[in-house]
Amino acid sequence: MISFNKIFKNSLVLAGITLALFFALYFYFALNGTVSVKEYYTYSFFICCFVVLPLYAIYCFLSILIVARSKAKNYKEIEDLMTFKQGFKIGFYTVFFAGVVSLLTIFVFFNTYGEWAQDSLKQGLLDTFTANMSDPKTSKDIVAFRNSEAYKTLNLFTVKNFFGLFSIFLSFYIAISALFSQFLKKRVF
Repeated sequence: MISFNKIFKNSLVLAGITLALFFALYFYFALNGTVSVKEYYTYSFFICCFVVLPLYAIYCFLSILIVARSKAKNYKEIEDLMTFKQGFKIGFYTVFFAGVVSLLTIFVFFNTYGEWAQDSLKQGLLDTFTANMSDPKTSKDIVAFRNSEAYKTLNLFTVKNFFGLFSIFLSFYIAISALFSQFLKKRVF
């Protein structure tokens, strides 16, 4: 069975990749004056949905696959093969710890040093909504909100939003861990 230290090291590698992507985009936006706030928001959304989530799924699959193969290599009886519980534990803990570390780091960053980047994300979000609105009244409401006092004090990265977002990611972690564990349990390669 894979040790907890190995799972935690794999989690730190995955969190490091996630944070490298995050800070690469942040520095690209901060140092490149040609990137608009709308593009920064779009790139952030793209990286989160189409790079980070598949990365976590692939990493989860590979961590379970490695254990399943190593157990299948030396098995004598069917009980020696990887069980669903073992696979789920390895896959879930790996992505869970990586997700906690990376999300906490990002939320702390946006609430301390990256407040101007948070403002840029807010502006990019509203620019995207305004550009894609077919209803002119809703577009005017967004413009009115942008000029209000509530917009100036709006924080996208509150504790409430953190736990809301983390619950969505947690559902994803559970689903991929269960799927891959079920697929690879008791498998002989």
